[in-house]
Amino acid sequence: MQNQGQQQQQQQSSAQSSQSGGHHAKKPRLVFTDIQRRTLQAIFKETKRPSKEMQVTIAQQLGLEVATVSNFFMNARRRSMDKWKDQDDDNSNCSSQK
Repeated sequence: MQNQGQQQQQQQSSAQSSQSGGHHAKKPRLVFTDIQRRTLQAIFKETKRPSKEMQVTIAQQLGLEVATVSNFFMNARRRSMDKWKDQDDDNSNCSSQK
């Protein structure tokens, strides 16, 4: 019985701390399942910027929020640009060294 009382106290104190000061508790970072990640990456290879309707469909099929799908594509575009820039920097460094 004592253990159950301690759990309730912990839940109440954590609920109070997340409500105090008007701050929302930060959502834990979502980790995609293997199938979600592979599906999103495959779609990204074909379509860098899917329409909102397509994102809604993807979210429903994969059991994700639309915002999560939207963020994936935003981040994936950013990562692909960073890769492109890194390759460009490597090429310019090679050609300037003589």
